[in-house]
Amino acid sequence: MECAQYCVEQHRLQDVLGRIANTFLNRDAVSTSGKFTSQQVLTEILKAAMGLCTYTLKWIHEDKRLSDNSVLDDSFPPDKAVEFILLLKVALDTLDKAPLEDHHLASSTKQAVAIVMNFSTIEPQAIRDIWLPKDHMWKHVDTIFGLFKDIVYHVVDTFSDDNNLPSVIADSYQAELTPLMLVLVRLVSEHPDVREHLFFKVYSKDAIDFAVLPENRPGMAAKLVRLMRSLDSGPFPVSTITGDLLLALLGNDIRQFILTVGYGNAAGYMVARQIEIPADIIEQVRESSSESDAVNPVTGRYWSQDDTNQELANMTDEEKEREAERLFVLFERLNKTGIIKTANPVRAAAESGRFEELDDCN
Repeated sequence: MECAQYCVEQHRLQDVLGRIANTFLNRDAVSTSGKFTSQQVLTEILKAAMGLCTYTLKWIHEDKRLSDNSVLDDSFPPDKAVEFILLLKVALDTLDKAPLEDHHLASSTKQAVAIVMNFSTIEPQAIRDIWLPKDHMWKHVDTIFGLFKDIVYHVVDTFSDDNNLPSVIADSYQAELTPLMLVLVRLVSEHPDVREHLFFKVYSKDAIDFAVLPENRPGMAAKLVRLMRSLDSGPFPVSTITGDLLLALLGNDIRQFILTVGYGNAAGYMVARQIEIPADIIEQVRESSSESDAVNPVTGRYWSQDDTNQELANMTDEEKEREAERLFVLFERLNKTGIIKTANPVRAAAESGRFEELDDCN
């Protein structure tokens, strides 16, 4: 860490690496330097730059911890961020210029994403202007979203099961989707105008059609809902970070989040993030189930479009009793874990006399 401090403060190695990377970035992609292409050299330069960022952050955070025992962010503090501004610019330019390779990020792009993750997008002003250039505000935002969108479409279509939901996503795609989403979550969370800009890219007019299940609607919104239900693991699961992005796009309004994606789709994410169901959502289920133009929070679709009534009509009394028992156990578990805090509707219905226990002979 002392070596990183020496390289940064005495030799300005970050600027040297930034200038070299910029040189190879602007060379013809097929030109060579000895045995290596310009893209291969660029990748190695950015890899070295990422290493310098990592060790510099460790040195900064260690000093900060020793001085005031602070809880630290994972990005450069404003005063240090400016010293690495050339690297940030080159990394963002690399994202703009490096195309996807068979729906995968190029090696240089992977390193560039890793570098930009170390920077705030709001301060200082010089850093903000790199992220959101005044002459082309959406340049980098649209590039990052475009890379992300291409991979999401490919992953959801490739790894979907018989129910049109992604099952286990290949590790190589998880390793690329997660950092892109973390960058997008930061941009959306720190800039209301970016949130609005990307909201309309995800939620087009057709994507908010409550006559259709959220996961079956056209466009990016449905792909993200399906991705949120994928099976994955690790410290930064794709499904969880996808939920973070959708919630951020919806202004961190958990009620709107549930109505938009459906609680059935959101449940796993909410458990992972320990988010409680708003009390008014539970009340809405009770009060609006008879209103055809109201949205069922569980499915994210109009009540009139749900098949619940038909399904109940086709059930035998025994099947209805088993379903009531299943729902009773589910609500009891959710109350115990704190995910929801409300009276069990099955218990309430039984106590009010709306349910009648069947005799064994029936």
